[in-house]
Order: sequence, then structure tokens, then C-alpha cells
Amino acid sequence: MPVSPETGLIVARGPPWSRRKWIQKAPPAWYRNADALSVPQKKACIALGEAAHAAYGTMGKTPYKGISMPAVAVKVAITVPKGEGAHGGKSKEKRRSDAHTAARASLDALKASI
Repeated sequence: MPVSPETGLIVARGPPWSRRKWIQKAPPAWYRNADALSVPQKKACIALGEAAHAAYGTMGKTPYKGISMPAVAVKVAITVPKGEGAHGGKSKEKRRSDAHTAARASLDALKASI
């Protein structure tokens, strides 16, 4: 998906059912601003970059999870840590409880404003 340097919009192919062949999408919040990424997101980017850099020059195909894939992709998929908290992020339970606490606080603030 190429990015237009003037506007920062991502140009992508439209879905097959649409008449529009090309669509423009807004870029992610961290586009041209690495400071907008959280520390776990930065760690994940670094891990992916390091794994891809280490896999440079690998050629051929390798079966991975029942599918014949490029050996580079398999090497990167095996090397990069995955799963909940692999890069120091919050667990699902912690994220859920934080959202519940924030919702309670906003409801209390709304009640107080009446």
C-alpha cells in the first residue's frame, strides 16, 4: 500500500464489489511520529526488524503449519516472540479491568455534572 508523501494518505485497491478501483485511507496514528507508539509496540517493531534482518539471504520454501511458505517468512515467524505479554503489554484481564474502572469513573463524572 503506497503512501502519498504530500497528504500522508494510504492508497489501496478497492474491494471487488466496489466501483472504485482505488481508495484512500487515513494513515495510522503513529505515521511519521514514532513517539505515538507505546513501549510494547516499539519492542514488537524492534523484534520484527531484528528477525527480518537476521533472516536476510534465506531462500527457498518451507512447510509451516501445513502451508508451503517462503523460508524467510517461516524463519521470522519462528523467531519473533508472540502471545500475550511477549513484549510487555497488558494481559486481556488487565486491559478489561482498566476499561471497567475507566467506565465507572466516567459514569461518576457524568452523575456529578447533573
